[in-house]
Amino acid sequence: MTFTTSGAAAAGIKATGSVTAALIGRYRPAGVPRLNSKEDRVQAYRRLLDASTRSSNYAFQFAHMRREAGRAADPLLLAQLPQLWEVSSELISALNGVRLCGTLAVIAAAEDLVEATGAVEPNETNRERFEQQVAAAVAAQATFLDSCRQDLSYATRRWQLLRRYQERRFLRGHSRR
Repeated sequence: MTFTTSGAAAAGIKATGSVTAALIGRYRPAGVPRLNSKEDRVQAYRRLLDASTRSSNYAFQFAHMRREAGRAADPLLLAQLPQLWEVSSELISALNGVRLCGTLAVIAAAEDLVEATGAVEPNETNRERFEQQVAAAVAAQATFLDSCRQDLSYATRRWQLLRRYQERRFLRGHSRR
């Protein structure tokens, strides 16, 4: 039986402690987002998508009721005005969340999305012009979604041949329907 000196024991404890500290430092519990982590960005991007969809739906509902019921819908629309303001503020808050943790390409797409969504005029009486505004908002949402996928590495890369082949095959089958 050999006894170690206190200096050797202290060095062993110190080495074990630094390895343990390194392992603990790399520990990332599931569901706890870190600033600018992938989970944090996903939550911010999803929040902006949800807010833009909700804002577009409110504008569509307002415009449809205005066209169909005319002035008779004014009391109902006036009562829903606070919810419309809340939805608009939620959209701006979601944009600020994307600005906090998104990349430059995603932030640019998010600002375009908010601009296109804000351009949908609920009081538009011309149906064709309103549909053009909605189509622009939907296209901006698709662009934002593609930017998010690229940022989060959901899109296929050049070297992922099998994945690209499967994606093309799926899209061909999907377009035939």
